[in-house]
Amino acid sequence: MKRLTIALMLVTLIGTFVPFSNEQAQTPAEKPKPDAGKKRNVAIVLYEGVELLDFAGPGEVFTHSGTETGEQAFNVYTVATSTEPLVSQGFLTVKPQYSFDNAPKPDVVVFPGGDVDGLLKDKRGMTWAKATAINAEIAMSVCNGAHILAEAGLLDNKKFTSHWGAIPRLRQKVPTATVLENVRFVDNGQVITTAGVSAGIDGALHVVERLMGTKSAKEAAHMMEYNWQPKN
Repeated sequence: MKRLTIALMLVTLIGTFVPFSNEQAQTPAEKPKPDAGKKRNVAIVLYEGVELLDFAGPGEVFTHSGTETGEQAFNVYTVATSTEPLVSQGFLTVKPQYSFDNAPKPDVVVFPGGDVDGLLKDKRGMTWAKATAINAEIAMSVCNGAHILAEAGLLDNKKFTSHWGAIPRLRQKVPTATVLENVRFVDNGQVITTAGVSAGIDGALHVVERLMGTKSAKEAAHMMEYNWQPKN
């Protein structure tokens, strides 16, 4: 009888044991709930030669995202080394609203791609970028803007993506990471990376969905007449 009782106890214990894995630790049920009542600062970083749609796409998303009361959900602004005009895509002159010295502290910071090497060589700019990315609620890169997050050490041992043309160089730069191809974005929690150009729109909509809820993201996509596919 004792043996039978002990055997039954062992079966019960084994039957209730569930192996733990990193994937289980990252299930959607454990993600923070959207905070639709908070207005967040969104800083979009500019530099000479920045890709137009890389920053304009996310800018459209965040400016079209509203709260449940109909108010704009994000305070969106541009920031660069200085407020002097710079040229995007070789033809569009843009005047940043803030410099790295006086920009409001962002909750969300967006690093677009383009001729990113100029910013990577800017010591003051990279010091700001690293500190801001680490302290932001979300740091997001678009296209080869992932190089900025890589230089800041924020992609080590993570999964991330970028424009297909930038992936070989990024694999060399961050050998501890897994660089994913053929995905629109990769969400690591505090760090989000997107593929090239138009994929920044998908990444920004995903950020809105996380922070404000699916309804807000769908409304922004509808306003933009963008065929958004919520799942990566």
